Amino acid sequence: MEILHSMLDTLSHVSPIALFFTITLLTAGKSTIGISSFLPPASLMLILIFGVCLPFHSPILLWLATSLGALLGSIASYQLGRSIYYFPRLNKWVTRYQTKILRIQQLLKNKAFFILFISRFLAVFRYLTPFSAGLLKLPIYGIYLTSAISALVWSGVFILIANGVLSISL
Repeated sequence: MEILHSMLDTLSHVSPIALFFTITLLTAGKSTIGISSFLPPASLMLILIFGVCLPFHSPILLWLATSLGALLGSIASYQLGRSIYYFPRLNKWVTRYQTKILRIQQLLKNKAFFILFISRFLAVFRYLTPFSAGLLKLPIYGIYLTSAISALVWSGVFILIANGVLSISL
């Protein structure tokens, strides 16, 4: 319990710039294939960080940092999917998630932007869908725009949840 209190105290006194880059890197990692597995669940991690930081930092700062990180993670996953054809060693990632990727690709062929938007809210699909879109070489601007909009909405939801949790008096 002492360690948790120490971590929470440290988070509450972090400078806004350091906090911005930390949240951006964490959310980018949670939205990137290959990195996401090594981090704790995004929902718990973000609600904990926001719950500690909201009383001391602007919600807009946290929202922008989370949105930017989520967008960067989606871009990295998309670009990795596009470049896998040039780097055969990356094929082991495809074989690890082969059945899910094939299912996502079938969905993307029919409703690409809707599926990409919704996938932001589903843990494993958060990084597999942009990766699959890259494998299919779907239009880059549509993917980036849809990823940006879904990242803004997704991070806004977490800010609202954390705000709501903070307003509950026990």
